[in-house]
Amino acid sequence: MQLTRRSRAVTAVGGFLALLGVVAAEPLYLVGGAGIGGWLVARQVRFARAAAAVDDELTLTLRPVRRRVADGESVSVTVAAEVERPSPVALAVTVDGRPTNDPVTVELAPGETWASDVARPSWPVAGEYALGDVTVTVADDAELFEQSIDRGVGPTVRVEPRAPRNVHVGEGGEPMAPGFGEHDAGRFGSGVEPVEVRQYVPGDSVRQIDWKATARLGEPHVREFEAATDRETMLFLDQRAGMADGPDGERKLDYARAVALAFVRSAQELRDPLGICAVGDGGILTTSEPGASDATLGAVRTTVTGATPTAGGDGVGAAATSADRTVTGRGMEVATAQRRADALADEDSAFAETLTPFLGARRSYVRRFDERPLFRAVRTHAAAGSAVRTVVVTDDAHRAELREAVRVASRGEGRVAVFLTPTALFDGDLADVEATYDRYVSFEEFRRELAAMDGVEAYEVGPGDRLTAVLEAGRARRRDAA
Repeated sequence: MQLTRRSRAVTAVGGFLALLGVVAAEPLYLVGGAGIGGWLVARQVRFARAAAAVDDELTLTLRPVRRRVADGESVSVTVAAEVERPSPVALAVTVDGRPTNDPVTVELAPGETWASDVARPSWPVAGEYALGDVTVTVADDAELFEQSIDRGVGPTVRVEPRAPRNVHVGEGGEPMAPGFGEHDAGRFGSGVEPVEVRQYVPGDSVRQIDWKATARLGEPHVREFEAATDRETMLFLDQRAGMADGPDGERKLDYARAVALAFVRSAQELRDPLGICAVGDGGILTTSEPGASDATLGAVRTTVTGATPTAGGDGVGAAATSADRTVTGRGMEVATAQRRADALADEDSAFAETLTPFLGARRSYVRRFDERPLFRAVRTHAAAGSAVRTVVVTDDAHRAELREAVRVASRGEGRVAVFLTPTALFDGDLADVEATYDRYVSFEEFRRELAAMDGVEAYEVGPGDRLTAVLEAGRARRRDAA
């Protein structure tokens, strides 16, 4: 409980009268000072009881119209305060506007039971935000006392980055079917999705017999169902400086984020384990192992929605230690080349003289990527052997590095999906559309090269309208040539 300026002034008057009575030996002043003090204490006791009762009876409502909004978009939030019976004290319910909005206050005068207001907060940066700290201030009708009561924080609102317009995901200008984050189980068994009807063979369970098909075909048939299964996925999101190419709201990273969020939504719906590794110019920014818990998938979503391009660098990861240079996967080829080159160094023969330069060149080529951030991140997780499927979302600016990273991830039974934003569609304003088409053709050749690898799928991601204009320019050129 706090004293207001008025109550301090009344207390000062009472104290002055009491002091004056003592100094002047006037009982009347003493009685006046004591009377003021007694009246003030009585008001304080009454206020304390009223404040406690109001705190028990007060019902607060903070109800946003939507729990998901785009960054920069405002959302209407109803702020209401209600008490069961008219209160002798005044109430002010304040919801602070953190982090960037003005606070909202709803006031109930003495005798009122309900009041409300509508706030319209907005947040410029993606993330999850509580609507603010809620504070109830109680004041008596004479404005002598007030008390602040902390009522916690309001509900959270998820702010997501604005999705770029006309997102195209496909191959060679042809859009792929929606739902690219989904997957089939890949095996038969108990489940809910029917797959095929086949003839009964000894050993099949009687429960699998499809009686309708059996009656129709005249002999026993069973129906197979697709078994439910989890698919563990590791998502690699490129946040290097080059992903900032393009206008605001339609940068490479904005389109890459749309793809990554599709995988997050699919994992949340199917309860599939999903992990993420965000890569910047200096190396790995954040990483989390695949998991299907709400906390893990929520953390992955937060990483994706809050992703921003890093500052420019040399494209090389942080300084490597001996522990980082694990001799597995591609690193084994480096070690093998080193041993063979060393073994041939002392050999005096035409064979050694011919092979030594090639072994040294191969070793140099592979080591060139050892500290490149994306290659190094993919290699580390591939060596751990934790993810069944690898998803890489990046651009085509580092083709040699990406090619080697995909080779590492696709070894063995690894499945890789690569989503590429073509630099040609984000660099410039398409003033020279024919030159842009030539650059897109080069990109498409690289995409097909990746897609031709075993276990690899490669797709383009970008603005559909720009891609349509570029492809139309190419068709017009071919018509003119014909």
